Amino acid sequence: MAKPEYDKAMYRLTTIICRLNIGEALDVKELAADFGVTPRTIQKDLNERLSHLPIERREEDGRYHFIGDYRLRGTDAPDAVLVADLIAAMIRNVDAEYTKIADNFLKGRSFSTSCFLFHLNLEDISSYGDLFRLLNQAVALRQQVGFSYRNNQGESKDYTVHPYRLANLKGFWYLLAYDLNIGRLKSFYLKKIESPVIHPGNYRIDADIMKELENFSDEIFSPWVCEDCRRVKLRIKGKARIYLKRNLPAALTIESEKADHLLVSMEYFADSEVLALVKQWIPDIMILDNQDLVSKMKSEIDDYWGQCS
Repeated sequence: MAKPEYDKAMYRLTTIICRLNIGEALDVKELAADFGVTPRTIQKDLNERLSHLPIERREEDGRYHFIGDYRLRGTDAPDAVLVADLIAAMIRNVDAEYTKIADNFLKGRSFSTSCFLFHLNLEDISSYGDLFRLLNQAVALRQQVGFSYRNNQGESKDYTVHPYRLANLKGFWYLLAYDLNIGRLKSFYLKKIESPVIHPGNYRIDADIMKELENFSDEIFSPWVCEDCRRVKLRIKGKARIYLKRNLPAALTIESEKADHLLVSMEYFADSEVLALVKQWIPDIMILDNQDLVSKMKSEIDDYWGQCS
């Protein structure tokens, strides 16, 4: 199977960067012959795709090289250069302040002109830095943690847990931890955790929990861990049918297809997951076999119209 064009371009660019970084002066026609492309493609690589690097053309022979003694610091390996840029670009999505730390940690590389642009849609946790660091330490050192947790109804409850992972699920940050009260793995929304306390001593990693985490990460479609998985049947028509058929969420399985609608089953842990999908596509999605969900949907719509009137 032929390599996709972006793979070829990536290989070409990383090779050019590597050769420049060891001090070579490169000829456009020679590069074009080496990579089996036109000189115009190489010229575009140097003038546009690599424009963030200090590359200049020598007057005497037309070859391209890094200005002066410039080198990409830290490594001569092109793959390592790419990894560093990828890390920095993704870090910006977590906390802008972390970019400065990454710049210093990765030996002074400047990422202000990174080749990569990510929009990971991660929620801002900049005001929760202390909590984030404490939980990260607890996960790394296998320390038992106690905290208060406020649910959606504003009620607070105390928990004692073995923290296993900090996870970003659908853009939101969660602590995945073994709840000692119920003896199961559970997800806790980071911003609802209050008054955390590290307990003395360390817990032993449970192999069954690690396996559960692996399975969870392989087939993730919901941030809800601990609640029993359930199924509901839905009829999907109109614009929702067209869009969801092309962009089928992991939680949905198409059972059958008619000319004007789809019959699907949806796996879910919390009722809010089903209600959110239905509300997003009103009136194109109908709940078929769960009257309790239908009643909740009607109640929420009635409350909404009551607030609007």
